[in-house]
Amino acid sequence: MKKALLNLFALLFISAAGFSQAVVINSPPSLAGVYTYGTAQFGPDLTSDVWCGDAVVIKDASSNPTLGCDPNILNAADLVGKFVLIDRGTCNFSLKAYNGQLAGAKACIIFNNVPGAGVQGMGAGSNGADVTIPTVMLSYEDGVKIKAAIAGGATVNFCLGNIRFPNDLSTNNRAGICHAPFGSFPLAWLRADDDFVITPGASVTNKGQNLGTGVKLNAKISYTPNGGSSTQFYNKTSDPGITVEVDSTNDIILESKSILGFADKVGKGSIAYTITSDSSEAAIADNTAVSEFYLTNNIFSKARLAANGRDPFITTSYRRSDGTNAEYISGYTIPYCKDCKLDTILFNMAVSSPSILGGLVAEANLYGWNDANGDGDATNDELSYLALGTYTFDAADTRTSAIARVPIQDFNTGNDGFTIPDNNFGVFIGVRYSGPETPFFGFDEGIDYLCDNTVKTNAGTLRIDDLPYLGITGYDPNTGVPDIDNASFRFTGLSAPLAASMVFSNLKVDSKQLTDQEAQIKLYPNPVKDKFVVDLVLNEINSKVIYEVLDNSGKIIFQSVDKNPGKEFKARFNVQNLNNGLYHLLVRTDKGFKQASFEVIK
Repeated sequence: MKKALLNLFALLFISAAGFSQAVVINSPPSLAGVYTYGTAQFGPDLTSDVWCGDAVVIKDASSNPTLGCDPNILNAADLVGKFVLIDRGTCNFSLKAYNGQLAGAKACIIFNNVPGAGVQGMGAGSNGADVTIPTVMLSYEDGVKIKAAIAGGATVNFCLGNIRFPNDLSTNNRAGICHAPFGSFPLAWLRADDDFVITPGASVTNKGQNLGTGVKLNAKISYTPNGGSSTQFYNKTSDPGITVEVDSTNDIILESKSILGFADKVGKGSIAYTITSDSSEAAIADNTAVSEFYLTNNIFSKARLAANGRDPFITTSYRRSDGTNAEYISGYTIPYCKDCKLDTILFNMAVSSPSILGGLVAEANLYGWNDANGDGDATNDELSYLALGTYTFDAADTRTSAIARVPIQDFNTGNDGFTIPDNNFGVFIGVRYSGPETPFFGFDEGIDYLCDNTVKTNAGTLRIDDLPYLGITGYDPNTGVPDIDNASFRFTGLSAPLAASMVFSNLKVDSKQLTDQEAQIKLYPNPVKDKFVVDLVLNEINSKVIYEVLDNSGKIIFQSVDKNPGKEFKARFNVQNLNNGLYHLLVRTDKGFKQASFEVIK
């Protein structure tokens, strides 16, 4: 299978015509400018014409009138020859646009309904072939301010289509930039420089009329611990500037950076990109892009975290267009988890028919992957069943989309959860539904692995567990495991990750314990009331020392890092906010770890 997978990422940055597309607001002045948009897999090609008109918010006869799902449009007379504004949700994109078209609209703008999710592409759905008006998506935030202006009495005038500016460079927040290797990663697994490495990069497209000269890419990486302030630890600009031909795309890849020593507490990181050139531009909204990643207590996922800090982030949901059910899998190598337990798999499931989730049963599977030949690829005979579980939505559940929290059980023993037998353990998690309905499964399009996988492909290091997801079309007749030999990407152009995450318990630090000859540690006073001091003496020079304070259950309370190389280290800690009890100080060095216990008594 690997050859076919590699071909998917062989060329990320290609020359192509037809980049001259834009969405512009002409008035009022407070909203005027060029907007980032998502395209639709239906309606006319945006390069074929230019459409302009005033905008009107749709009002249908349903209880949610701005969703445009009810064909009974109450303000149809106001939509004739106008841009119809519709909120995302409930029904498919093409039905919304088609209902607006039937009311006489000349173009359709759909606003995303997920704050912070930007924009996305829109599938053809059930009415794609019927739509003849151009349709684009704008972000949730843009929708809020545009609708507020209209509600306040302003006339909002749009133009979209083949609008070409003299100078116009662009990228996008999804496939146009490189992201972090994971959306959510347990902090306890951040131990070595190569555990979490970010390679910043972006594709730069010249949509303008003029040659792009002196084009440069800047990337800044920052990290913000929960409850703390942001720290920027990377700021690189490509040099010298490159030339980007008209109607072409060039890649710029910057120096890689490990986050070890810079992200030492649970929190959120960001990668901010900016494109500059020798020329000024009228359309600068698409010259910047931002990606995010999260360090967690015990959640591992290619998708980001939702606002509640525990669920995978969902931007959109997909299902097979042929109406059949399928399983979607995603591969991982679990680095430091010997004897820890995988308890739960979380993923999103959504329905349109039936109209509610009540009574449906979501399924999750855990498969082992033994890369016997070390080639980074997976074959059917390298997979095995490890664990499985189901989650039944309450019969009274009227939601159309929700997170399924599936507790898993060991396939062989029947015990709750699955105990990871070793470090660097390969797995695939699979999500599916086996009933007669055809549900949608959630994906996080706010993070896209096209750039990252292409960089690895060009370096010859791409592994199958680097891919964002795979669609399973069948199962091995002998073992019942997914037929990974014939797996594929099920959705054209989608290289975003499956929004499924693993929840672990009993995470441990599992590395070499330093002997008394290798390290001496003194902690005083002990017991401690509010502050204590740590003296550490090592027999070899180390590049850095990481301190972790854990409670008696092994949960990390806080971390700090001393990045000054040496043999002797001194650190002071304030524990006045801790309750009475026994705690542990774990000191990690280049060579291993040393642990000491202390008691808080107030």
